[in-house]
Amino acid sequence: MEKLKLKTVGILRWSERYTKTDMLYLVKGGFWMTFGQASSSIISLILIIFFANYLSKETYGIYRYILSLAGVLNVFALTGMNSAVARAVAVGHEGALRTSVRYQFKWNLLMLGAFFVLGGYYFVNGNSLFATSFLILGIFVPSTLALNTYGAYLEGKKEFKLANISSVISSFVYAAGMLAAILLSGEVFWLIAAYAVTTFASTLFFYIVILHRFRLPTPTSSGVGAPTESVGGETLKYGRRLTFIGFLEPLASQIDKIILAHFWGPAQLATYSLAMAVPGRLTSFVKVWVGLGSPKFATKTPEEINTVFYKRILQGMFIGAIVAFFYILFSPYLFKYLLPQYLDGVFYSQILAISLVFAMPNRYVSLLLVSQKLSGTIFTTSLIQVVIKVLLYVVLGIWGGILGLVLAYVAVSFVGMLINIAMWRFKNPR
Repeated sequence: MEKLKLKTVGILRWSERYTKTDMLYLVKGGFWMTFGQASSSIISLILIIFFANYLSKETYGIYRYILSLAGVLNVFALTGMNSAVARAVAVGHEGALRTSVRYQFKWNLLMLGAFFVLGGYYFVNGNSLFATSFLILGIFVPSTLALNTYGAYLEGKKEFKLANISSVISSFVYAAGMLAAILLSGEVFWLIAAYAVTTFASTLFFYIVILHRFRLPTPTSSGVGAPTESVGGETLKYGRRLTFIGFLEPLASQIDKIILAHFWGPAQLATYSLAMAVPGRLTSFVKVWVGLGSPKFATKTPEEINTVFYKRILQGMFIGAIVAFFYILFSPYLFKYLLPQYLDGVFYSQILAISLVFAMPNRYVSLLLVSQKLSGTIFTTSLIQVVIKVLLYVVLGIWGGILGLVLAYVAVSFVGMLINIAMWRFKNPR
């Protein structure tokens, strides 16, 4: 076994002259990434099958619509803090986790208030389902978003094994809760309650586990108004900056679903959501592989990155094209045997798969910009992409329903890749 191990290491080191990548690091981290993504995808697929076969399109569509409206309220959360913490931990500042979480708890009181205001609006207008749903989400979601920063800490520490094991267990807990809600009730309120409680419970559990396992130091700053000279203060400052840069992203990420439900009905949203389900999981899968390099990006100079920049872009597109090809080939069978009520979603799902070609390059350049702390470039890039995304979703979504949104999604992915590449090259010419 020792000889086999040494032989394998030798082959991986030899291959680095062609891939220009630390292959030993990639294989070690990649195993756990593959395990985590494959396990979570299987759990997700099982849950999708139950959604498709045990809920009506209207019920599932309303459930997705409520979560989409709730997602817009992420504008009141520090969505950029995870990236800031991952970068800080990657360069040795482990205390950033507790400092950022405490700060987020205070900040997310804004989000709590927004949930209650939205719930009150629906209560006044006689919609008790939406009112109680937003009340439940308001109680749990702000805390969940703060505590889930433990994942960014593990990413920065390169603790891929623990990160993926925790992700799989969290996915299992979530799926178990959702399956119980589907089989025992099937009503939207209980689906929302199961979603809120299970995600909060698993996130809280693993946050506590991480604190004890790594014996993290207590925060040295007081959170709001803390001096930015400290390490914790610098992380908070960068996290706030990234949040403000992408402040429109929560709206942009949910506008397609809101438009579809409002103008075309919840049944159409259900079809659209399930058409996106598998391509979405595949996109997450290929993006996670790029994330393996994130801790290393923070330690490299732009000049070093430029030596392999276009090679990484082409490699990412090639991998994405292969994944998209096989999904397009097998998706009709997936829908026929597992999602028979949604056969009208096959064509849409196949078009969505084209976006996989651009997923890895987009993620790669985005991580480069964050790792090099190019805040101005990130702001410009994010603003341009968000404006294009919202315009395309609004125009094509109202005009063509699902087909219009699918075409907009692919177009946004392609244009986003071009913008990311252009902005990086403009900021870092050879």
